[in-house]
Amino acid sequence: METKWDEKTIRTLSLAEIRSRLAELGTWTPGPLADQTERWLVQRWAALEPQAACQYAYTAALQGADESMLMEALALWTKASPAAAARWAGNLGSPSLRDLSIRTVYSTWAKIDSAAAAQSISSLRPASARGIASAATAPPHAGKNFATAMQWARALPGPLREKTLDAILGEWTRRDPPGAAGWLIQQPGDIQWALISKLAADWVRKDPASALSWGLGQSTEVTLGSKLAVGPVQRKFFESALGALIGADPQGAANWLASPVGEPFFATRIGSVAGRWTSMDPLEAATWSLSLPKESDRNSAIGAVAGTWARTDPQAAGQWIRTLADPKLRDNALSAYCGSISPYDAGTAAQVAVEITSPSKRNSTVISAVKRWMQYDPAAAREFILGTPALDQATKENLLR
Repeated sequence: METKWDEKTIRTLSLAEIRSRLAELGTWTPGPLADQTERWLVQRWAALEPQAACQYAYTAALQGADESMLMEALALWTKASPAAAARWAGNLGSPSLRDLSIRTVYSTWAKIDSAAAAQSISSLRPASARGIASAATAPPHAGKNFATAMQWARALPGPLREKTLDAILGEWTRRDPPGAAGWLIQQPGDIQWALISKLAADWVRKDPASALSWGLGQSTEVTLGSKLAVGPVQRKFFESALGALIGADPQGAANWLASPVGEPFFATRIGSVAGRWTSMDPLEAATWSLSLPKESDRNSAIGAVAGTWARTDPQAAGQWIRTLADPKLRDNALSAYCGSISPYDAGTAAQVAVEITSPSKRNSTVISAVKRWMQYDPAAAREFILGTPALDQATKENLLR
């Protein structure tokens, strides 16, 4: 009779049949079909002999197999014997797989019995595993009573407290940012200071307008409750929120900064926006930068575009810079470009810097590049110094001393 390898059949196999089929599977041609069949076999094995199945999956992951096979087996073991699964996961030799395994065990365990999962954390080894377990346990343990869960987390010892508070606050903010914010600003100053950046970053990724409005103390929405008091905590919230928005959505940040409420912060953040946007789409960022009406803003943005683009694609960045018609913009971009490539290619930076038309900017950019060049290839740098018309005689003599 033909051997069947479908999932339904595999779910009925005995231990001996599982081991036999895994051995046979080793003769198959590697590919998606073999991978999926192996996962079915390991899942069935985990239902019968979880530790052996997890050990097999762990060894396979070390050899390049998908880590999800181990996580699926561990989740099955956890449902049957969470404490044993946790002890095994904590003893794994691979730090990355151990962390993933601990996270899987405790997130699964917490959904079944969060109190027992939370109680077991203190006995878990090593110390790094306790932090992972605490963060994984916290959201399910919090349930819908986040305030109670936060009080529980505050009573935890040392490093566990910070990770657990962060995890619970993150889940609370994901579901109800105003509620999380309202709770936090009623806490002592040290708790506010420790958690305000987490609240800001998570909230702004969910609802930028409300988060930034609340951070500025300008919200008029009743649902946002108490306003954040002006002071260091408020400044930290706003800085973190705006920084997170720029990191996640630079175009959205640019739009907010161009609005009446964001305009006072535009000039100081323009370089960050342009740089981050360039890392995602340099041509879009360049087009936006060139469209800015104020010369000073344009210069800041173009410098950030050139410097960032030079780090990811110096050839394309250099070609784009040379298309700039405005000499001031081009000089600014060339200077930023040279500053970016100088740490690893100071020779090219020095040669490109010669193209800068502003004498003072050209001089300072060439000198900066040449000094770096002298550190690892003094002969080539000296030859450049002696032959370049970009430096006056006194500067050349000073550099050659």
